[in-house]
Amino acid sequence: MRVAVVMYGSRGDIQPGVCLALELQRRGHSVAALVPPNLVDLARRAGVAEVRELGAETEQAWSSAEATASMKARNPLTRVRFALANVRRGFAAFDADLCRLFLDAGAPCGDAEVLVAGPLCQDRGLAVAEALGVPLVVLRFAPLSENGLLGPIPGVSDRWSPEWKRRSWRAADRVTWWATGWNEQSFRSRLGLPRAAGPLPRRLRAAGIPQLQAYDEALIPGLAADWGEHKPIVGFLDLPPDSRAGLPETTPADTALADWLAAGEPPVFVSFGSMPLTDPDAVISTFRTACRGAGHRALFAIGDRRGPDPHDPGVYFVGPTDHSALLPRCAAAIHHGGAGTTAATLRAGLPTLICSITADQPFWGQRVRAVGAGGTRRLRTVTADEVGAELRTLFAPGTRAAAAGLAAALVPAEKAAARAAELVEQQVR
Repeated sequence: MRVAVVMYGSRGDIQPGVCLALELQRRGHSVAALVPPNLVDLARRAGVAEVRELGAETEQAWSSAEATASMKARNPLTRVRFALANVRRGFAAFDADLCRLFLDAGAPCGDAEVLVAGPLCQDRGLAVAEALGVPLVVLRFAPLSENGLLGPIPGVSDRWSPEWKRRSWRAADRVTWWATGWNEQSFRSRLGLPRAAGPLPRRLRAAGIPQLQAYDEALIPGLAADWGEHKPIVGFLDLPPDSRAGLPETTPADTALADWLAAGEPPVFVSFGSMPLTDPDAVISTFRTACRGAGHRALFAIGDRRGPDPHDPGVYFVGPTDHSALLPRCAAAIHHGGAGTTAATLRAGLPTLICSITADQPFWGQRVRAVGAGGTRRLRTVTADEVGAELRTLFAPGTRAAAAGLAAALVPAEKAAARAAELVEQQVR
């Protein structure tokens, strides 16, 4: 069959869609992966045969000099104005490319028989699927929709009853629709579609559109039973080893890194993925101080530095890393809490401290703490002393045992990808 996988955002937002595209491709289907320009190379190197640019660059948009200056501004209105302008530019480029790829004369993806849309593309994916008359599958990386176990505000709604949690989700959906629905209506009008009636989650549910949940129920026991078949939880997706071999990622096979790893105890892995940091040096200083004070070496995947620190033998810097190969050589992990990085550290059995920045990251921090495998803080306010205290918790026997037990319970990545691909295939059959 002909499948189009539409993904947008940072690498963490794109990679699960690439994993699914590779599995569908392995099964003999013709798959087009539509990703931001700065992540086209990633998808191609991973092995996706057909990759097409979609929308604007996502990394440069939030890490440029203009973006950094705006985010550092003391006036909150300056930050808000920049963010809104950036989002509008992104929508304009995204919408134009969707029309070019799917609906214009000679559109290369106009023959798609099924669409898969990531979390940031759901409303556009639904509109394009309606215009083409084909089924839609939504791919999500966190349980950010109505249920009776988890409320929409981690921590605040934990003690609410199941009914009030459901009501709070419906209220949040209405607020979101009030604030952003005009944008979806504008795109639908552009495609000649009728106006949408109400919040997107309600429409997805009413249409019976499957919403694949690409994370593991071991972190949220009971959620699969609460949701039933329309939101199947398949497990965390990850790139297969043969795909990772094509990526420019650091592995323990690197001679200098191998020597450093062998020269001491397993280090604490510290990374914030592709998240834009306004002051990387300050972030490094905070965690370097904490690790040194706790007597641990630190392996940083932050910024542009590479190799051993000439002033501190207990610190080493790497670039993008092969998590599946490198993390088992570490003792613990500190990161931002993206779903993919969370899955990688937990699969490696590492006690984990999540220092969240935005989006679903606070949620994953809450879940890691809830299952006893680590802790959570906000990166913006965390101090070296607080990180030091969290490190003592990470290295406690109970935390290490909980992390090891969770690693054994997670669905293997290849099984998660196979289940997700089967559910996509069912939509065409």
